[in-house]
Formats: sequence, structure tokens, C-alpha cells
Amino acid sequence: PGGEPGREIVGRTSVPAASAVQRAQVETAIRDVGEAAASGLPGPWAGAVRHAARSRSQDLADAVDRAVARTSAGATRRPRWWRAVNALQWLVFATMVAGALWLGVLFGMDYLRLPQPPLPTAGVVPWPTVLLVGGALAGVLIALLARLAAWAGGRRRARRTSRALRAAIGQVSKDFVLDPVEAELDRYARFTEALELARS
Repeated sequence: PGGEPGREIVGRTSVPAASAVQRAQVETAIRDVGEAAASGLPGPWAGAVRHAARSRSQDLADAVDRAVARTSAGATRRPRWWRAVNALQWLVFATMVAGALWLGVLFGMDYLRLPQPPLPTAGVVPWPTVLLVGGALAGVLIALLARLAAWAGGRRRARRTSRALRAAIGQVSKDFVLDPVEAELDRYARFTEALELARS
């Protein structure tokens, strides 16, 4: 509410406020850009270029924070395969529970000296045991494979996020520091061109 229409609303990140040293480093970097761009220009124009480099520095921290929020929003999303693995783990758990309950019923019937129903087997191993032990082994295997996939996916996502973050911060630097300097240098170029035209 109260924002510009069509403007994207992005939440704040948990990035802590910049320390005095970090702010000083940013100010130094901005001043260096201004000095480099202003070198060789006449006094008033050099001052205007240096001022242009610093003109939006107050908004820089918020712009970087918004860029980080936009970039990191996709990095915290769970991968698509996560749901499938989660469902598979629940299925394996249900299989183990079914095997354990079946064995429990058989044990109870044996304890109560009730006649045992015919027991299906997989080879020589009874099915309740196959369900219980197979479910446990499958659960461990799925957990190990999911951990490996999460590690590999996490590394890939970290690289992708790092590239996106550098690009987003580079864009903020361009918008808030380099573009104002370029605009001032462009004004100076147009001024000198007009001056040359007037002299000729």
C-alpha cells in the first residue's frame, strides 16, 4: 500500500546492517569511481562527476538488500524431487510398519497357541520379514541417496545463486553509481560538442 503502481514488493533480508568499516569501504570504492571518471575534466565538471558518483549512495544499502532478497528467494525453494523422495520414504515406512504389524500378529497368535495361517514367502524368507527388513534397508538407501542428491544440488544451487547475486549487485552498482556518472560524462561530452560547434 502506498507504493508505486506496478512496482515489485520485495521483503527485507536478514542481512545485518553494514559495519562502519564496510560503509567506509563502499564510500571509498564510490569515491575511487568518481575520481577515475573525473580525471582529466575541468574543475566544475570533475566536481559534478564526483558528486554524481555519490548522488545515490544513501539508497545503495536498501537497493543491495532488495537485490539480495530477490536473488535468494529462489535459492530457498525446495527442489522438485524432494516431494517424490518424501512420498517414497513414507511408503517405505508404511511397508516397514505393515511388516512389523504382521510379525506382531503372528507372534501374538503363536503366544496364544492359535493355529498359524499359511505364510507366504519370498524364496525361503517369510513376507512379513521381507517387508520389515527390506523396508528398513530401502529407507537407509533412500536416505543416503537423497543426502547425496541434496549435497550435489546444494553445490549447484550455491554456484547459480552466487552468480545471480554478483549480477544483481553489479546491476545495483551500475544503476546507483555508474549510470549517474555516465549521465554526467554524457552531459559534459554534449557540452563540449556544443561549445566546439559554437566556436566553428
